[in-house]
Amino acid sequence: MSHKKSPNFFVIGVVKGGTTSMYHYLNQHPEVYLPPIKETNHFSAKDISKQDFLPGYAQDVSINLDKYIKSGMKEIIHIAHVNEDTHYEGIFSKVNDEKAIGEISNSYMICPSAAQAIYDFNPNAKILVILRNPIRRAWSQFLMNLREAKSEAADFIKELQEDHSQNPKGWGVNHQYLELGKYAGQLKRYFELFGRDNVLPLFFEDYKSQPENVLSEICDFLEIDSKFEFDFSENSNSAALPRNPGLNRILVKSGILTTAKKLTPKPLRQKLASALYTDKNMPTLSDEDSDWLRNYYTDEVKSLSDLLNVDASEKWPQFAQNHE
Repeated sequence: MSHKKSPNFFVIGVVKGGTTSMYHYLNQHPEVYLPPIKETNHFSAKDISKQDFLPGYAQDVSINLDKYIKSGMKEIIHIAHVNEDTHYEGIFSKVNDEKAIGEISNSYMICPSAAQAIYDFNPNAKILVILRNPIRRAWSQFLMNLREAKSEAADFIKELQEDHSQNPKGWGVNHQYLELGKYAGQLKRYFELFGRDNVLPLFFEDYKSQPENVLSEICDFLEIDSKFEFDFSENSNSAALPRNPGLNRILVKSGILTTAKKLTPKPLRQKLASALYTDKNMPTLSDEDSDWLRNYYTDEVKSLSDLLNVDASEKWPQFAQNHE
């Protein structure tokens, strides 16, 4: 792969941590190149078992990469598995003189082999990660799965426990609600390989409340113009649930919804989404379920705080009492 067109930064996660909006924001910057496939999963391939994919996930990542690349990559694809080196090179073929060339794949955080694979590819790469309160992260993922008909569970904690006990498990094989929030061990791999100066941990809560400041910090980290004015008007991947869950399941599992999205012009997709989903009367996380997750993640948050030399409970007040 040409050095001039080789990725030099990677956003490694986390799931439901704002990486979709970050993709759209960073893509605005004239000094940044991101491929038209938001999540390539290229460097986590060794940990991914395609034959065990959940049907819904297999449908999500189904794409003819040869055809897509040869046709000019006109549409942005949210997720695929770009395993072949020739395909990976192909999605970076439109790099011009951008200074920061990168990609965003959430599997790189949780898949153990990804850090070493990225290091072998580019030991000087810069690594970014957005860390979200693991309680809220798991709840947000649960709501997303309800929306996408990947879960029909009425009991949140039971859903997490059953998913955790599933065998086999892994990326695209089960939802990994609990595992995805165990940040300390996952992030430690990157610190050890790339060094602390080349890894930028960010907090989702800061990113949500002060996106301008966080993006300016990212630009400084990537050594690009931090004065660039980003357009924050687009709200990516916001929470909503189906107006008609039964109809939604039929549309999703039959593939009709996927086809409809592909055939609907981009300006009209928001109207399609509004017709199918609503953010009114959204369910809320119960205190009981929140307490269960707080107890589950208490030691994990302490380990993360020690790793970062920052008290994570200052960002995630639900854990504050456990640090007294």
